[in-house]
Amino acid sequence: ALRAIVDEGSFEAAAYELGVSASAVSQRIRALEREVGQVLLRRGTPCEPTEAGVGLVRVARHMRVLEQEAWAGLGRTAAGRSVTSL
Repeated sequence: ALRAIVDEGSFEAAAYELGVSASAVSQRIRALEREVGQVLLRRGTPCEPTEAGVGLVRVARHMRVLEQEAWAGLGRTAAGRSVTSL
């Protein structure tokens, strides 16, 4: 959800990409921020990661690439599949 918000620019656009409601995306971000004890996004237009958020977005992007490679190695596409929640 964090990566999607940063890449898409808003909670609504991230929700569309992820196929969930904007409320679900917001809940995921609140839970993640509570977990790490830091604000991860500057809410605005567009939403931007804080310094703490930048590192987590980088990790999420790497994980996405690894997932796509794993699915490709199985002869399948990663469309609609994810084991990560970042």
